[in-house]
Amino acid sequence: MTDRNIRPDRVIIADRVHTVDSDNSTAEAVAISGRTIIAVGSRADVHSWDLSRAEVIELPGATLTPGFVDAHIHPIYGAEQLWRAVDLSGLDTLDELRTAIAAHAETLGPGGWIIGNRMPFHAFIGKTIRNEHFADIFGDLPAFLTFFDGHASIASEEALRLAGITGPIDFGNNSSIDVDEQGKPTGYLIESNAQSLVRDVIPPLTLESRKVAVLAALEKFAASGYTGLHAMDFSETDIEVLQALEADGDLPVRVRISPMWRSMDDWETTFKRFVDLQGLGGRRWKVEGVKMMLDGTVENGSAWLYESDIDGGGTLPYWVPSELYIRSVHALIENGIPVVTHAIGDRGVDFVLDVLESAPDLGRELVHRVEHVETIPDSTVPRFKQLGVAASMQPMHVLSTSADESDLWSIKLGKGTDRAHAKWRIKDIWETGAIVALGSDWPVEEFDARQVFATNITRKRPFTDQAPIRPDQGLDAEITLRQFTQQVWASIGEPWNGMIKPGAIADLAAFAGDPLTLDPEEFAATPVVLTVVGGRVAHRGSLQSDSLIHRTQSLHKTDNHS
Repeated sequence: MTDRNIRPDRVIIADRVHTVDSDNSTAEAVAISGRTIIAVGSRADVHSWDLSRAEVIELPGATLTPGFVDAHIHPIYGAEQLWRAVDLSGLDTLDELRTAIAAHAETLGPGGWIIGNRMPFHAFIGKTIRNEHFADIFGDLPAFLTFFDGHASIASEEALRLAGITGPIDFGNNSSIDVDEQGKPTGYLIESNAQSLVRDVIPPLTLESRKVAVLAALEKFAASGYTGLHAMDFSETDIEVLQALEADGDLPVRVRISPMWRSMDDWETTFKRFVDLQGLGGRRWKVEGVKMMLDGTVENGSAWLYESDIDGGGTLPYWVPSELYIRSVHALIENGIPVVTHAIGDRGVDFVLDVLESAPDLGRELVHRVEHVETIPDSTVPRFKQLGVAASMQPMHVLSTSADESDLWSIKLGKGTDRAHAKWRIKDIWETGAIVALGSDWPVEEFDARQVFATNITRKRPFTDQAPIRPDQGLDAEITLRQFTQQVWASIGEPWNGMIKPGAIADLAAFAGDPLTLDPEEFAATPVVLTVVGGRVAHRGSLQSDSLIHRTQSLHKTDNHS
């Protein structure tokens, strides 16, 4: 008999369907109507569904899961920056950096900028961070090299001149312009206030170039198994790019944008603007929530710590006075706006939790998040669950450290200390019952969903012989799948999504192998067969041939004789 109540537009059949639904953990077929899942069952169940209008997609040998969602990423900024920049990641020495930068400089025409991104800190261990290391390459060209964390940069002499930087500036927070003994800028710029002085004089890309760069990046995300991205920054001109892209067709993935509120922004103007922006969007993008930047990073001395780092840094937040952060968070919550806060240092994380705990009752139904959470003491671990605050964490960030603590992050916090050991406690927080959402923080780190997935299990970089870092904090594949799907939706107050169950949004990813049984590194290299966003195919992988997408005649024959 045909169940006329199940009349899908599309049916996807795979050898395995991992639903992330504890009531029905595995299946073989998913029925979709519009953008919503309406039924989940076995291959045999498909014969009982009304397939008169359905497209049936068969994926032999594949495993279907909910679509992965990156909880913390910079897709537009990252796409545009890397579009015209030299990628400096993976370069271990100054000589390697110099070679790459020099080669990039040779490709530039008159008036071009040398722009570099994802520069590692470890190439400067034991050395001063100054533009003098690259002076002969820069010459009289403007140059701007940004470290992998995005919180510090090196500017050339010409870039400093164009930005009008001639000496130190007191920004009133943990931003700074490094100067030498004579008070002359060295080119080392720490945190947003200082970096923005140079960024603001770099010629912008054309709209057409931005469209090409952003679309290429979004297509790569879909090809990696992502169906959604939580963008942690936003400029007014990003609206133009997204609207222009959607004028040409659907975005390959969803983009949820939380614009960043900077401490130096005019309060009244910024608050009204962010309230007005809520809900703005298109078919697959929308503005929701606000991101706050409470501190910086450990490596450049701007993470907010209970005790200073070995160089005396880490004693200030980015928001000074911190009461202004409290006022801003409370005002957003009173207006029903969820808050995500960048907090890396132990003092910073606790301060965010303190502020949320003190927030008006009006905002209790909202889910708020703390981003990064790189080092916290035992006393902080249970507070996420107690307060209903989500921890948004990036497993691949731990790869900037080393098992022997010879890295700059560990050196800054003190090799062998409790706080250097208490790094990225993803498992500890998870085991309290808190919401834990995974992300990449691209372009800071690798975005590939499969590699992030593998790293959360192994605590090492895939395809390398790197020693695992705090392997006791690794989690199994089943939990990792939940943290990368349903938990990300839960972190924005939609725990019913990110699962394969009736009523959930039809965002799905199909892999050539099974992420729950493959060796993590093997899964990291497993092809993505299909990505579905809102019930529509957004990506077909190399193993997906046209013959696999069809109206299955045998099923229709059975249907016609019911």
